[in-house]
Amino acid sequence: MNYSTMVKEKINKYSELEIIDAQKIYTSKFENIPEQTYYKTISRMTKNGELERLTKGIYCKPKIGRFGKMISSEKHILEHYLGANGRSGVVVGYRMYNKYKLTTQISKVTEVYSNVSEQEKKKVINVEIKKANIRFDPSSIKMVELLDFLENFHSIEELNRKNAIRFIEDAIELYSEKTIEKLVKTIGYKKSTLASLKNVLDYYKVSHSVGKYLNEISNYKSIRMEDLYEFTQ
Repeated sequence: MNYSTMVKEKINKYSELEIIDAQKIYTSKFENIPEQTYYKTISRMTKNGELERLTKGIYCKPKIGRFGKMISSEKHILEHYLGANGRSGVVVGYRMYNKYKLTTQISKVTEVYSNVSEQEKKKVINVEIKKANIRFDPSSIKMVELLDFLENFHSIEELNRKNAIRFIEDAIELYSEKTIEKLVKTIGYKKSTLASLKNVLDYYKVSHSVGKYLNEISNYKSIRMEDLYEFTQ
């Protein structure tokens, strides 16, 4: 069996519309095959209509229906980068804000952190994926959501402040020092975001060491829970 046939047989095992990450497949399955040969086979399959290119390095097997050719939708992309059990990533940004009723505003782009992605940043159709080499458990998912909210607090349109308070209170129930240390190291957050987190934890008297990431004499543009409550009166 020649190299091209081996690659085609592997690719053909994927279901229609399932996301095919060419680089990841090559790294995990075909490092013994010359890279040029591998990608020439992928290119040939694309030209022949066996594959559809969604963005650089990402493909799918199109599905032919009565209304013509279909390619992977947002649903298929999210299933790939979030994982079947939701433990490979987390949705952030306006899709997440909308989920928790923090705003009624929506965005055409869905933002995701994922440990599946091989690249630091990638956009597949309308899904923006940021690489995050962390284990997505309930605590890390909730902390990523909270930190994303705190980081973008001042720019969220039509923010529902009562729901924001409820969201924050629910999130800090899963606060973990170990998780925060991992997220700061892996994802990285603005000092103002960490200052907001410190203010939140101080307000609810949650023990923490977030102050170690901050400069005591610096004045950060951060959120104060007292101000958030004041606006809901």
